Formats: sequence, C-alpha cells, structure tokens
Amino acid sequence: MSHHLDSPTAKEDGRVDITDVYVFAGDTATTVLIMAVNPLAGEVSPTTFRAGALYDFKIDTNADVIEDLDYRVTFGEPDSRGIQRIELRRLEGSAATEYSSDGKLIAAGNTGKITSIDNGGRLWAGLVADPFFFNLGGFGQFAKLILEENRFDPNVFDTAENALAGHNVTAIVLELPNAALSAETMQLWGTTTIQHEGKWKTINRAAVPLVQQVFIQDEHLKDAYNKSLPRDDVAKYGEAIAAFTAKVTHLAGTTTDPQAYGQQVVRFLLPDVLTYNPQLPTSYGFAGRNGRALADDTADVILSLLANTPFSDRVGKPDGLQPQFPYLTEPNSIQSK
Repeated sequence: MSHHLDSPTAKEDGRVDITDVYVFAGDTATTVLIMAVNPLAGEVSPTTFRAGALYDFKIDTNADVIEDLDYRVTFGEPDSRGIQRIELRRLEGSAATEYSSDGKLIAAGNTGKITSIDNGGRLWAGLVADPFFFNLGGFGQFAKLILEENRFDPNVFDTAENALAGHNVTAIVLELPNAALSAETMQLWGTTTIQHEGKWKTINRAAVPLVQQVFIQDEHLKDAYNKSLPRDDVAKYGEAIAAFTAKVTHLAGTTTDPQAYGQQVVRFLLPDVLTYNPQLPTSYGFAGRNGRALADDTADVILSLLANTPFSDRVGKPDGLQPQFPYLTEPNSIQSK
C-alpha cells in the first residue's frame, strides 16, 4: 500500500502512520494539502488522531530540500463522542525545522467540522474512506517472484482487487491561498512526530507514493527511511532503490543496461518530495509530475517506472471522491471486531 503499515515503528501506532500525501489545485487561487494517516482505522487502530503528536506539512520554497514553511496540526484528547480539538500553526524560516517551536496559531476548531484559517483558507480533519487504490495482493506475489524465484511475471495482477476498498483512514485537509505558500514552485512532504522519553521522535514521512513499499524491500531500511531527512535520500537509499530496479528490469529484459537505468530511477524518485507549481495543471503521470491529485493512478506510474515498460495493477480509482472541500469520501461502515 502507498505508505500503509510501511515500517516496524509506524505499525506500533496507526494514528501516526502516514498512508498518503496529496497536493493539488483547490478553488480559485488555492492549493489543497492532504495528509491521510491511520490505515485500517477502526479495525486495527482507533478512528481518532494521536493527542500531542505533530502532523506536519513541510514545504521547501527554494529547492534546497530544507523546509522553509511548516503547517503543523495537533489534536487534543478525544471526548466521549470521539471529537477532538484541532489546532493549526504556521512556522517559518528556521522555526520550520524545529519541533520545540510553537509557531503562530492560525486556526482552531474540532474534528469533523470545517474551520476557517486566518487570512484565508479552510481546515478539516476526520474519518474518511481510504482514497488510495492498489492491487496489494498482486504486488505481494510479484515481489515474491522477483526476490525468491528471479522471475518477472506481470500476470499476477490479472486478479484486479483494490486492497483498500471498504476500509477507512483519518485525514487532515488544508486549503490555503496560493499567496500563503510564498513560492511559485514548492517541494512538499509530510511527517508525524511524537514525544518519547522527553525527546521528539519522527515516526513517519511521506511524499512520493509507493517509494518505500515498491523499491525498498528491507524492513529495517524502511524504518530508517521514515526517520531521516529528504535531503539525505540519495546518499542513504539510492543504492538500494537502484539495485532492486536493476534486478527487475534485468529479469524483464526491458533495458540493455539495468544498472544505469536503476540510477536513472533514483534521480527520478529522490529526494522523496512532491513538487508542485500552482500555475500548472495538477498531474502525477507518465508525461510529467506536478503535485498529486486524489484520482491520479500513481500505482501504474510507479510500476511502469520500476519495470521500464507500460505496466498496470489493473485497479482504478474508487467512486465517491468529491469535487468540493474536503474532497474525500464518506467513511465506510466497518463491522466492529
């Protein structure tokens, strides 16, 4: 799954396990930022957010892969109805890189309700149907054949089943005026952080869909990845990504130089950030990438990149995505276990 249950530490508390990050055009002259967390909410984890945790939208405005802006969301303890107090803060400059800084409070309200943001924009957080779509069973078989039998078999995706259908996540949705983002082109990623033994501990980070799940097969490396910084991605994880890509393309016979192609894929994927220019159409596709919309079939893009050939998991976007704020689908009814 995109970033669902993606590392040992993230699996310990689904409330701080990021599943996906999206950025796309909203209403006139606005940008929408979405962070979905809590895979299988209501089944293997609660339907609320972790009180006291930091949910950060990190934004780099000058292409150095260091955040210049941070929109930080925090939650209070849930009441008897599961409703939580939500606060949004904006941090700028050096404060955007710090966990000890409070930043400027720009919105406060409750989960499940639309809250206005100072100087324009809207905030919403709550339980929704999981918007990601991926043939997880097919990919599990595909990866096993690659790693254990040295066999490339795209036919494992013929049984088209979206593993996320019928399940829920919790999500944070911000809609901000483009002017508030302070850049024509930005680089975005999401992080979750908790306090552990008196220190802030990063649990998860996410931006480009399926990087860890598809290209990094070592569970310990996935854990280290989540706790590291995007600017270090090439140095720390480029070799592993290039090696797995080279193995797949060698078995597929889709390039005469698998090692060189593996390095090309590293340059395409890393650093792990979503690049977005509000003046250009939103698209995460074969022709180009500018942000990531809810309906973008990112799984097909990533699988095709991995194999260096057109490749599909045979799964399409779910029904019910909304054209208006907060854009996501009403949660599925989940039978309590």
